[in-house]
Amino acid sequence: MIFETLHYNPGDFILREGDIGKGFYILEQGELEVTREERVINEITLPGAMFGELSELLCHKRDASIRAKTGVVVKYFDMELSQFVEENPKFAVKIIRNLGRRLCRMNAVAIQGNTRNDFLKNISSLNDAEESDRKIRILVVDDKPMIIEQIKDFAKDPGWIIEGAADIDSAISLSESYDFNTYIISCSLSDDGAVELRRKLKTNPKSSTAPVVGMLVKGDDLAMRKATEAGFSHFISKPFERNKVTSTMYEVLNLDASDQYFDLEENILFFRVPKIITQELFEDIKSSYSSRIRTTINDGIENVVMDLSAIEEVGEDSVELVGEFAELIEEMGSPFKLGFVITGEDSEMWRNLDGCEEAEIFESVAEAQQKLS
Repeated sequence: MIFETLHYNPGDFILREGDIGKGFYILEQGELEVTREERVINEITLPGAMFGELSELLCHKRDASIRAKTGVVVKYFDMELSQFVEENPKFAVKIIRNLGRRLCRMNAVAIQGNTRNDFLKNISSLNDAEESDRKIRILVVDDKPMIIEQIKDFAKDPGWIIEGAADIDSAISLSESYDFNTYIISCSLSDDGAVELRRKLKTNPKSSTAPVVGMLVKGDDLAMRKATEAGFSHFISKPFERNKVTSTMYEVLNLDASDQYFDLEENILFFRVPKIITQELFEDIKSSYSSRIRTTINDGIENVVMDLSAIEEVGEDSVELVGEFAELIEEMGSPFKLGFVITGEDSEMWRNLDGCEEAEIFESVAEAQQKLS
């Protein structure tokens, strides 16, 4: 092979938009930026990546510029691509793969663009507050409207948007119109509909990367086995347990499950102790304590209020959650003023926990906000 090794410094142009293509390049080391009209539209970072060959192949002017993002080393082949392939036929496979990767990236960009356009069309009538709430979007597929409504109720606190579909056709239509973060599919759909729908979603580039959650009746081992064999990796069970459903969804969405129990309002960090505490949820919340306290200190927050109003009966797990949180705050030098939101005869007992002796008792979140803000 005949090539020349070239070295470029950061900011140097290797190819310029509008030039006539001549020869092609292979990246040896470093990172490149692809620009069009002064805007960065892509990067080339993989050693061995070929560039510049399309202009040579099509005999067109170059439609983008390529410049060094870091110091780079490239191999430059000063010959026609057709001649090079004739002399090195195995190299043709590399070219095909390279063009194939580009086509996939272009399809992905086009899909994202269409998704955003569709999304903007659908929310054009919303006010700014509603628009800002649209963060996580989930499609629930079940032919029973009540099931969809129950999941919508679970999604209110974290602010997720739930869309519902009663059958495969409706689900596919919605999946083409919106960019969903995940899909929840009933394993009770007729004619193995859950398996068929999952297959269609995973073979469509628009929805292929979104996780799919199976929804089944607790104890239905046959449905569980069939869904697992079909590729489902996460499940939620009916009848629903709110904490288990939301914790599973936080895991699937790769979010911190403990976030749903902490809120920052003005100068107060609120910790809402959950009514039902599973072992998994218990560990999730505890594991977030240290980083959450450090972040709160760093943000200059002066008050921490533990909202115990959801607890109907004091249990060992809730006491341990609150006690360990208070102890860790005390170990860090007690940088906060502590408070509890609790009513009834058990309210004073929480002050017996280490680090809680000086905690103030409030009857409601509103009272805590009023007195501490």
